Amino acid sequence: MRPAPFALHRPATLADALAAIAAGALPLAGGQSLLPAMRLRDTEPEALVDLSGIDALDADIRIVDDRVHIGARVTHAALAADTALQAGLPWLTDAAAQIGDVQVRNLGTVLGNVCWADPRANLAVALLASDAAVIAAGADETHSAIPLDAFFTGFRRHALDGRLAVALELPRAPGARGCYLEFSRQRQDLALVNVCAVTDANGLRIAVGGIDPTPVRLHAVERDGAGALETALAPARHRPIADQHGDAAYKLHLADVLVRRALTAIGIAA
Repeated sequence: MRPAPFALHRPATLADALAAIAAGALPLAGGQSLLPAMRLRDTEPEALVDLSGIDALDADIRIVDDRVHIGARVTHAALAADTALQAGLPWLTDAAAQIGDVQVRNLGTVLGNVCWADPRANLAVALLASDAAVIAAGADETHSAIPLDAFFTGFRRHALDGRLAVALELPRAPGARGCYLEFSRQRQDLALVNVCAVTDANGLRIAVGGIDPTPVRLHAVERDGAGALETALAPARHRPIADQHGDAAYKLHLADVLVRRALTAIGIAA
């Protein structure tokens, strides 16, 4: 199918992009999730805002002291290839390297992947476990941080509310260990379930995708260990995406297995 007719804005400034978004346009970065959805008529925006010509949106990955900055135009391929992240936060580069094919990784953006807000998106899950925050610009161009724990509000829904995501920031704690794992039918498919576990000086964080309309943290397991998994993944607590590839019980079983493997990989008894 072809997309429904739409207008395309190509602003040169952040202010113009924000004005178009305020009028109802959707932002377009890499377009590797949005454009296929438009072709399927799964979403039919009346207008798009091409962000590629806005100099204020950078493509930088910077590590300064204990903070990591990931710019709005950083691609999955750039993240996967970043040697500093490979050394310090390898679970992020692992998650990026498993996204789609070469074209998707070279065109798709990290921030766009997060803002698409699919509960199984690789980097949404990996960054949630990394305690990341989305930096958002409002209509007056003032910036605010939205923790990922509060960013996802539903299936493909987020808390931007007319603001534009301009960067990601996350802490970099010395000695951090993490593991990203996913289960999919075949290479390049969207995961049926994916998990990321990270431990550092600030404690343990576990994020899971595919068992709720949003990626979720398993706070009980973070606090009480793997012994709390059965309760934390009880069917009454979650709404997995049941489809032709597996029912709710199957998805929750996958989550249990993957969480235990991720914990073992980072040296925590599972």
